[in-house]
Amino acid sequence: MSKIDIDYSEAFHFPQGLAGFSDARKYGFIYEGEGDIICIQSMDQPEAAFLITPWNEERLGSVPSLSPDSQSCIGADSDSPIMWMLVLNPFADKQWVTANLKAPIALNIEARLGLQCIRQEPDLDIRYQWMPQPQPE
Repeated sequence: MSKIDIDYSEAFHFPQGLAGFSDARKYGFIYEGEGDIICIQSMDQPEAAFLITPWNEERLGSVPSLSPDSQSCIGADSDSPIMWMLVLNPFADKQWVTANLKAPIALNIEARLGLQCIRQEPDLDIRYQWMPQPQPE
């Protein structure tokens, strides 16, 4: 996937919220400008904060596809630049930061709209070993 620049100063709207936080729809992105992990923080419910990272086609294969309903939800068409992100969980495993492959996030960068897409494939892992846990120095 080609790199897409995101303006982190403006919020993204998630019309359907995110898993477990359906009422948290406006999110700010917190990024220190280094690495590929971004924190998204709800502006509606402060307890809704997630670490996300870009989909890695080299490791995971092609990005998922969006159904017509999902495209409509985020104001996308076939030409819209969609950035796919994975939600990371640094707490589920003592050795690994895990990634949820079953519920990636599609971002329409131009419209500043996002959607968490629950995929139906039964073999997708919700605790995919993404990276070793950082060790204290």
